[in-house]
Amino acid sequence: MRNLYTRRTELSNRGTIRIKDSSGRLIYLLVGKWGLSPGVLSVYNVTGERLAEIKQRTLGFFPKFDLYDRRHHVGSLRRYYGISHEMLFVKGLNWFIIGNLMTFNYKVYHGRQCIMTISEVQTATGTALEFHIAEQADEPLCFCIAAILDHWARLDLKAKNKAYYGKLAW
Repeated sequence: MRNLYTRRTELSNRGTIRIKDSSGRLIYLLVGKWGLSPGVLSVYNVTGERLAEIKQRTLGFFPKFDLYDRRHHVGSLRRYYGISHEMLFVKGLNWFIIGNLMTFNYKVYHGRQCIMTISEVQTATGTALEFHIAEQADEPLCFCIAAILDHWARLDLKAKNKAYYGKLAW
């Protein structure tokens, strides 16, 4: 298990996102965008090989995303109405995601085995996300999932701010 990092502000940006190890070496690049169908986010290693991608299959309030590992469909992810936004299930992989959208602390499980933990940490350069991923082979898929979680967290934060500031107007 190794620790990998990205800046929190980069994860929500459209374009290229850099994932580095604890010594600052570049390990992965996430490239793409979503919001309009078909949005795609791909994970590449430093040699340019595409390792994983997540594709937006549907639009709407509860969009659906398909996960691909080395061009093979392995699962799907979506939010469901009536279920807490802090609990998600990745069909196909049988991964259960639990966490907090506001603090961006997450754990991903397969049964009782912890696949990944994400937590916000403060570094000298600002707020970063720290990833602990049990298996190196799962890292690209985990970064795809983290990007979608961040996207949803920012949408929820915008909605809460809008509701709050809308009440202040007289």
